[in-house]
Amino acid sequence: MNHINIFALGGLDENGKNCYVFETFDDKGENKKIYVINSGAKIPINSNNKIDTLIPNFNYLIKNKDAIQGVFVTDVKNDSFSALPWLLMKMPTVPVFTSKFNKVLIMERLSKYKLDLKKVKINILDRPTKIGDIFVNPIELAGSMPGHIGLDFITPSGDYLFMFNFVEANLGIYGSLDFDEMPRKFFAKRKIKALIVDSGNSNQNCRAADKIILPRSVREAFFSAKPNERIIVGAYDEEMYSISQILDFAYEAKRPVIAYGKTYGQVLSLIKSVVPDLKLPKILDYKYANKVKNAVILVTGTVERLHSRFARITDNNDVYLKLQESDTVIMIAPAINGLESLEAVVLDDIARVSPKVMELNNFEFFHHHPAREDLAKLINILKPEYVVPAQGLYRYLQDAQRYIVKNVGFNPKNVLLLQNGQIAHFDNGKLGSYKRKIKEVGDVIVDGFGVGDINTEVLNEREVLGREGVVLVAVRYNPIKKKLIGKIQINTVGVISKDEKSEANDLVKSTLLNVIESKKFESLREFQNVCRQAIRKKIFKIYSKEPIVVVSVVAAQ
Repeated sequence: MNHINIFALGGLDENGKNCYVFETFDDKGENKKIYVINSGAKIPINSNNKIDTLIPNFNYLIKNKDAIQGVFVTDVKNDSFSALPWLLMKMPTVPVFTSKFNKVLIMERLSKYKLDLKKVKINILDRPTKIGDIFVNPIELAGSMPGHIGLDFITPSGDYLFMFNFVEANLGIYGSLDFDEMPRKFFAKRKIKALIVDSGNSNQNCRAADKIILPRSVREAFFSAKPNERIIVGAYDEEMYSISQILDFAYEAKRPVIAYGKTYGQVLSLIKSVVPDLKLPKILDYKYANKVKNAVILVTGTVERLHSRFARITDNNDVYLKLQESDTVIMIAPAINGLESLEAVVLDDIARVSPKVMELNNFEFFHHHPAREDLAKLINILKPEYVVPAQGLYRYLQDAQRYIVKNVGFNPKNVLLLQNGQIAHFDNGKLGSYKRKIKEVGDVIVDGFGVGDINTEVLNEREVLGREGVVLVAVRYNPIKKKLIGKIQINTVGVISKDEKSEANDLVKSTLLNVIESKKFESLREFQNVCRQAIRKKIFKIYSKEPIVVVSVVAAQ
């Protein structure tokens, strides 16, 4: 093995959809071995077309499935593992490697999909293990959830280290990481050839560990609220370490907690089973949200959907939770790029009902990602030959590159700023080129549990449906006598006003009759198509609308 390729199928110049490939092969381009690091998803910020999820394009992996040695999951955040079900739908026998904690949550997620779980192999990676031709060593990281690991791929030309979603701190059950101890504990005298590192938070000029502790004002809010007043906390369900601080405050203030979010509720139950002596406040069922006056209500959700959930609550569309004027609302969920306007609207709506609103911004508190000072310290200690900033928007990856070059004294040519699909090729440990790209890269749209079933035509139809409305026509037709039988059923949505409905129905009926009398058809399908086009033209001419027209014809004698 002399050659190594490193590239991303997702996660560069974007938030989410993280998926990286570590590939080895010989001088002849043969004996290829592929190691996939993470398989994340991304929820579109603007989902006007009801697109649920975006996942990486897996065509390259499918084409080379016989070479895949495994999928390695570093953590169970949505942007790291939520595309795994769709990857396993295509390749159900590919082994998955992860930590013990992550395995439980992965199996729980996979059980929701139409997968033969007997074929799926989830392996616990807790020690250096030979996989394919090389050893892979898991490295415990400190993160927002238990079970975070880094991955060290040990090759004859050096180590290639992947580290995502971590901070340097001792977080108890959420992991412990000390940069100073890493060379002695994990690498001995081995050389780190390349460090592929989370750099999406590189614009923050601080240590991340200083920003994951909730400000004192949050604790004070628990004791300034009256005993008969609720405290409602908005948080991202993946930021479990931050939520654990809320649980500590609730325990100290002797307030019960209601976990108003399915994902966090499940993970909390798992943690209680793993750490049975963990001190927790009394946990109540979410159905009691409006009934317990002194409760701490944890409203949790994904990064992309939490604020939408609060919007539903402020619109009184939530079944179990209604805001009250006496509530104290604490938002420990700074919006990600692109969601700032939604956050502002939601906070305003909350304040109209519950004026006691406290929000934390990105300067006071942020997610478990390394900041500038963390990156500089990590690189100074590990001394990798190459650094690949990863997992973030391009401007932040670029910011990381500038900071590393300026403050660590790194050669600019050795800090590789890549795009999705762009290949960093190493020949016997030396960087050969990073100009080539693979073709199979981009977004794949997922709708519900389906994958790749939403094409451009479907999206265009959804836009038309929302803008122009729809006309539904159902008729029974005798093809022998060329006559309509019974009543014509016509429904319109978003096309015309109520006052014009009768006139529009008459227009549709007359158009259908005119088509039957003036044209000949070889099949019912042709009859449907001609009727649809004729109705659409008439509606456009009279009402200046181009709706979706659906004509359902049932043959009858």
